[in-house]
Order: sequence, then structure tokens, then C-alpha cells
Amino acid sequence: MVFASGLAYANNPTIDEKILKTFKEAFPKAEKVTWYEEGGNYEVLFTCEAVKCRMWFNNKGDATKTIRYYTERNLCPLVMSKIHKNFSGKSIYGVTEVSTDLGTTYNVILEDATKWYHVLVDTDGSVRLEKKYTKA
Repeated sequence: MVFASGLAYANNPTIDEKILKTFKEAFPKAEKVTWYEEGGNYEVLFTCEAVKCRMWFNNKGDATKTIRYYTERNLCPLVMSKIHKNFSGKSIYGVTEVSTDLGTTYNVILEDATKWYHVLVDTDGSVRLEKKYTKA
């Protein structure tokens, strides 16, 4: 297998026991768990209750970033209401949620009959159209 990201992969990489314990306690229902390691830093890909997730840990064992991919039914109600207010008549196709120590942002893909809309909801709650594409 070739990984463009340059991460070293192993079927059973040596993961720090503290990280594994923290992960298993936080995500007891995690499925399809795959670990990657590079220079003592770790990335884990998994599915939890039908939500695809990626999570990074530094070499001290601290979680540093998460990315979750899901549909409208998992979207925070506050963010959902802002999206529907600002983009009435559009449906939510998918959501990419990115969380770090600085906060959480939501990259939301909307659609209507003729266009795709890429919308960003910042950590301060502002909503802005990033890109708009015409459907083929």
C-alpha cells in the first residue's frame, strides 16, 4: 500500500497504552479502528455510531485534532438553525466538523436543484459562503 500522506502504517503499530486506554474509554462503541503512527504522533480512523471520525494525538498523548464526517441528523441544532436561516430552500448534503483547542468549525455542503454550496460556520458562529458550483 502506498500512502500519499507519508504516514507509517502497520497492522498493529505500537500505540502508547495511555492513548489506547483514553481512546477506548472515550469511544467504547468505536468500530473499524485503524491506527497510524509517525514519529511518536498518532492518527486513528474509526466509525462511531455511523459517524466517520479521524483523531490525532501528539507524542505526549494529548488529543490535538478531530475531524468528523456526517449528515444533517448529527449536526448541532444551533449550527443547523443558522444554516437554514441563511440558506433557506437548500438541503444539507454533508458536514465536516473540525475541532482543535481553538474551537470547532463546520464545513457544510448544501445543494439545490442546480447548485452545490460550500458553507463555513466559524468558531465565532459566523456563517459564510466559501464556494458555489453549478451541477453538471
